[in-house]
Amino acid sequence: MKKLLTVLVCLISFISFSQEAEHFKTSDFDVAIFPAEYKDWLPENRFTPTQEQVTIAEGVLKSKLEKLNYLLTNQSSSPVVHKNLNKYLRQYFGYINEKGEHILLINCFWKNADQSAKKYWLKERINILDGGSFYWNVKYNLDRRELFDLQVNGYS
Repeated sequence: MKKLLTVLVCLISFISFSQEAEHFKTSDFDVAIFPAEYKDWLPENRFTPTQEQVTIAEGVLKSKLEKLNYLLTNQSSSPVVHKNLNKYLRQYFGYINEKGEHILLINCFWKNADQSAKKYWLKERINILDGGSFYWNVKYNLDRRELFDLQVNGYS
């Protein structure tokens, strides 16, 4: 009985800590929506983005990313991100900043750049330290309807 109880506690702990993302795919985009319980480098005050919030953010990416990407940082020998948006898989994480505003962190990576990344993209945040514009992220403030903080990976 004690052994069975130990196994059940371990199983419940494993299930509660392995929060798989919701796969949300349309004809325009393919994204993973991570739950508030997912542990990452985000502030403690997190929320689970809704499909409606993701759809809004995707529309803003299409219409505003080019303006935010005017410097074309780290995109001289790799894809220009706003011209190739449909070639990226995206991961959505939600958090609330110190002003109480709802922020979406949108983590992006090239669909065919790294097969190991694609294998785990619904289970964990893909974090690559180089790779140029094959890997980038941006934030969207849902309350102010503002796209900001575009970060494109460099090269090693």
